Amino acid sequence: MILLPILVLLSGISLLTAIHHLDQSIVTYYDFVALVMVLGGTITLGIILLPWEYRKDIWKATKFLVRKEKPQFPSVLRECISVTKGMAPSPDRANDWLYKKILSDGVELVYLGLPTDRIEIILQERMFQTIKRWKKISAAVRNLAKYPPAFGLMGTVLGLVNIMRSLAEASQASQLGAQMSIALVATMYGLLVANFIVNPIGELLLKKSEEEEDYAELAIESVLLLSNKASYIEAHEMLNAMVPDEHRLTFENLEEAA
Repeated sequence: MILLPILVLLSGISLLTAIHHLDQSIVTYYDFVALVMVLGGTITLGIILLPWEYRKDIWKATKFLVRKEKPQFPSVLRECISVTKGMAPSPDRANDWLYKKILSDGVELVYLGLPTDRIEIILQERMFQTIKRWKKISAAVRNLAKYPPAFGLMGTVLGLVNIMRSLAEASQASQLGAQMSIALVATMYGLLVANFIVNPIGELLLKKSEEEEDYAELAIESVLLLSNKASYIEAHEMLNAMVPDEHRLTFENLEEAA
């Protein structure tokens, strides 16, 4: 599923449906000054507020928002169980998902002979630092959502100033009404950008960090089971206990996948 484009598409369809129901043209809601005020201000603050020291993670976050598919609990669980049997983790998407890095690094640490408790500490710290970066990026994006409405309000104020000037010049009432509608468009832009784009992006990134953490915990446990030379049945039941009931795998499922 391509998350962000679908979100934007559904939001656009909802807006166009409302405009059509009001029997109005989309052109009525276009104002260049308001658009520049809201988008320009939001992009400028985004450049300032985003934690660019994590630019690699920001780039990964951007790819996540437009990714067609992502791993699900059954596929992650299946791979983790295979690792407990001594099989090497698959290399695909190793640079994109934290659990794959943990599986790869963890298996290497086991083969290097490190004690199980030290392996756990190392992998837990790697997971903690990665999730902390993801949550910091998500928080920065969600905080950014506070500002587009303010920029929209500024655009509305500029429009009202123009209306006051027109009143001083004794403009016609029809012209004042048109200018008022354009002024209010700026506020609408601010609300749309904040609630239909910026804040949902922040929530999607937060969801991504939670998924990363869930999968990483599975990966860490599978490495520890490998280090402790746990039996296949013990590893299977332990890892199954860590996922929701609907995603658990039976022995038959694993044999069919093999």
